[in-house]
Order: sequence, then structure tokens, then C-alpha cells
Amino acid sequence: MIEYFRTDEQRSLRKIDKEEPGCWIAVFEPTPDELSQLSAEFGFEEDDARAALDPEEVSRIETDRGYAMFILDTPVRDRSSNERSYKTIPIALFETPRNVVTVCSVYKIPLIDQLKASKDLSPTEDVHEFAADILMASSTAYFMALRAINRRRTDLMATVKRPSRKELEDLYNLDSSLVYFKTSLVTNDAIFEKHLRRSAFPTEEDRYRFDDVVIENRQALETTQIHSEILDSTIEHFSLLMEHDLNRTMQVVATVSLVLCVPTAVAGFFGMNLLGIPLDAFPWGFGVVTGCTVLASLGLLFVLKKFRWF
Repeated sequence: MIEYFRTDEQRSLRKIDKEEPGCWIAVFEPTPDELSQLSAEFGFEEDDARAALDPEEVSRIETDRGYAMFILDTPVRDRSSNERSYKTIPIALFETPRNVVTVCSVYKIPLIDQLKASKDLSPTEDVHEFAADILMASSTAYFMALRAINRRRTDLMATVKRPSRKELEDLYNLDSSLVYFKTSLVTNDAIFEKHLRRSAFPTEEDRYRFDDVVIENRQALETTQIHSEILDSTIEHFSLLMEHDLNRTMQVVATVSLVLCVPTAVAGFFGMNLLGIPLDAFPWGFGVVTGCTVLASLGLLFVLKKFRWF
């Protein structure tokens, strides 16, 4: 699927019907024929575009092939977990002489939504500045995902007093999402910093704009680390609650077992088929033994309660 966009007078994105010089070409879930057509038309290697379709592709920047290529990770909903958590996927960005081209393996991603909602975009005709806008949106997309993760965490904290297996799985899925975020943001930061130090920018304004991209990515990384620490404390809190409940259950079971030991021992003693058992000839022997057993059991309960056994 290929979509085409231009910025209008209000500096917002407007979808157009066909490719024009100076437009943004957004490619989603491309077919092999579409990749071949794009690579032939815009002069980038087909293998570079295909790299964005590999979920294990590492982030990198190439600027020595007649065009600039950025491959970086961006967050998306994880469909395998019913979209309760996030993962990161690579997206390829190409700066060609007349267009910005992006290639991604998923159609609906927060990065695209962020760009469509923005009201302060650079003209798509300015390839370098609009590419910086896309890179900036890639970092801002992490903030959107982090807010969604934090809302889910606060909802669980507010509504769940004793977590079930499902709630715990949700928390661990969210924690896994933050691990993906931290790994991707660290990698993105490394390639952004490398590009900032070693690349020659057309103007000083372009350098300042890319410096803003680096700062935004680092802020996303710091925010992710903070959310990860908060989520870890939430998981630990729920784990302590479950351990407390388990300890209480084990205390009750142990208390019942101790109390039942008294009548069991008495019944075993008086149940022996031997002559000379105490109270065997006494008419009220059974009642006396039963009453003493009950009193002994109650006394044991009192002692256990006094020592806060349960």
C-alpha cells in the first residue's frame, strides 16, 4: 500500500491521489513489485527498503550511497497480545533529491498518527526538514505509547486489589513493552548522535533541527526508564500482596492442622483395644473425654491467637 501526502498552507498533512515532486511517499506492507518500482524510480537499493520489513533489523544510518537512509525503531501495538502491549518495529526513511520515502511493515502506527495530527510541519518539498519532522515524530510516538501504558497501569492499581492471573499477565506484557522501548531508544540515540557528529548538514538550521531530534529521543528514553521503574514497583507491590495472601492461607491451614491434632491424638489413645484404659468403666467417660478434648482444642486456639499465629 502506497499513500502520498503534501503539507498545505496550514502546515498540516493533506493526502493526495498520486506521486508529485516534493511529496511524502508513505509505503506500508509493500509487495515485492512495489519495492522494485520504488527503488528503480527513486534510486535507492531494493535491499535497503526490504530491510524495514525484517522485525530483527537493527537501527542504522547510511549517507554514502547518493541518498540518506535512516532505519530506526518505532512503537506499535502488539497484535499477538490483543493489543494490550507494545513492541517496536523498524521503519526506513529515505531522503532522495526530490522526495521523502518511508517504508514500514505495518499500516497503522503511532508515528503516522502523530504526523497527521501535527499542525506545525515543515514543507514536504524541503526534504531535509521534513525528514527531521518524521524523526522527531518517531520519538514523540514513544510518549504516546508511554501514556497509554501508564493509563493501563493506573487503571489496574485503582480497580484491582487482589490481582488475578490475567492482570498479572497484563502487567508483565507492559513491562516487556518498556524493555523493547528502552532497547530501541538506546539504539536510536546512538545512530542519531553519530549522524549529528559526523554528517555535513546543508545549513546550520538543519543541524539545530536534528539536534532537537536527539534531545527528544533522549527525553523519551529517560521517560521510559522512569515508567519502567514505576511499573516494576507496581509489579513488586502486587507480588507482595499475593505473598501475603499465601502466607495467611498457610497460617490458617497450619492452625487447623494443629487444632485437629488434639482430638486425633485423644481418639487414638482411647481407641486402643487394651484393658485398663482410663474411664473405660465410667458411665460418663465419653462425655468427659469429649469435653476435655474440646477444651484442649480451644485452649490451643487461644494460645495461637495470643502469639498472633493467625
